[in-house]
Amino acid sequence: MQIISPLRMQRPAMIARLARPMMRPGIWTSLCGGLLAVSACHGVLDASDPTRVLDSDIANAAGANSRRLYVSFVFGRGFGSTVTDVALFSDETKIDGRGQAIHNDLNRRDGPQYEIDNTSVGHVSTQDPHLGTLDAIVTAADVAIPAIRANTPDSLKGDFLAHVFAMSGTAVVQMAEDVCSGFPINHVSAENNSVFGPPLTTDSALAYGVTQLDSALTYAHDSTQFRDLASVVKGRALLDRGQYAAAAAAVANVATSFEFRGEGNNFAYENPNRYDFGFDNIVTADSEGGNGLPFVSAHDPRVQNVNVGVSYFNAADSAYMTTKYTDYSDHIIIATGIEARLIEAEAALNAGDPSWLTTLNTLRESIGLTDLSDPGTTSAQVDMLFRERAFWLYLTGRRLGDLRRLVRNYGRDPNTVFPVGPALPSGQYGPSTAIPFVFATESVLNPYLTSGCTGP
Repeated sequence: MQIISPLRMQRPAMIARLARPMMRPGIWTSLCGGLLAVSACHGVLDASDPTRVLDSDIANAAGANSRRLYVSFVFGRGFGSTVTDVALFSDETKIDGRGQAIHNDLNRRDGPQYEIDNTSVGHVSTQDPHLGTLDAIVTAADVAIPAIRANTPDSLKGDFLAHVFAMSGTAVVQMAEDVCSGFPINHVSAENNSVFGPPLTTDSALAYGVTQLDSALTYAHDSTQFRDLASVVKGRALLDRGQYAAAAAAVANVATSFEFRGEGNNFAYENPNRYDFGFDNIVTADSEGGNGLPFVSAHDPRVQNVNVGVSYFNAADSAYMTTKYTDYSDHIIIATGIEARLIEAEAALNAGDPSWLTTLNTLRESIGLTDLSDPGTTSAQVDMLFRERAFWLYLTGRRLGDLRRLVRNYGRDPNTVFPVGPALPSGQYGPSTAIPFVFATESVLNPYLTSGCTGP
């Protein structure tokens, strides 16, 4: 029995891939059963259909909880592919073999070709492959929040709202870090209608993400897990906005031992380290494009790899795969207390406070790494800090946001930050510094979009 989820109302044309009944604005049609089918069936399905579920049937505590759990499901289903895209676009992984065109485009940072290839494979009128995965979390949260407010007992309501707002805010911050300026964030109204968003700058999207996370922090009572998740992601967003002292304050109460791994069914939906990844072969990159970090040759215990054979492109080289995630059942790491300390270190560095280095060394000592010495110059200190971030946060979806922050906040030339030069299997690395949204997809229904990316 098929379930059409509420998030699909964001783009009605998306539903056509799953079901063919005629749709009317503001109505979810479902061949549904069970509480996860939070939909109202009308029209052609009205004829005493025993599988018909009305909103009124689940206007209760169990229905509200099912909507909350659905947010977790969508969140879990999407973040594996998000981490994959970030890893390929940055310097964390690379294609070593016959890769899908879309993944090759990401690996080469070829934004224009990425849009062309995504349009040609049928994403138009369905779902943007990167932005849409994250936007779906926001629209699922839109459906869950009013139901929780209306039907959840007071003893649970705050923490349930904190859960949903934390996941929505995390998705928004990830969009802002990954996607070029000019992308929209879409919503579903209380009446179940699509609400399309205007183009957003990176900073305005980050600001919106902070408001979502602040809501999570306001509502959280007993749920330390979601309070800490919201705190760390808020710290990320404030770093991106250059509000360093506020970022440090946001994470001050997060324990270094904290770790949040995503929930949901099969969280590592598209495992970022699988060597035989569909038609792709995605392996750990090593000093990719000259500017990339040596994620293999550094032999750093924070990025452990295993030899998986001879390189497809060069028989004299070996290919390596990370062991951070080993199969599809592994849960992607979303936020940690280690990241909280790294946020504090960056804030201290920007304040001229030498504790930045003490913080880094304390983290290193916890796993037996030797202490770092102050390299002396501001530029070299920034390099050291971001290298530490890269190894601690490998394959957690952070690297692209970090590279963009180096350009945006620290004035680095993109050609000194991103991989450059010849790109395998052919051609050159492109100039894109953010994953583009697919304008042909997003503009089909959204009247506010008149162009694609408006900025890096």
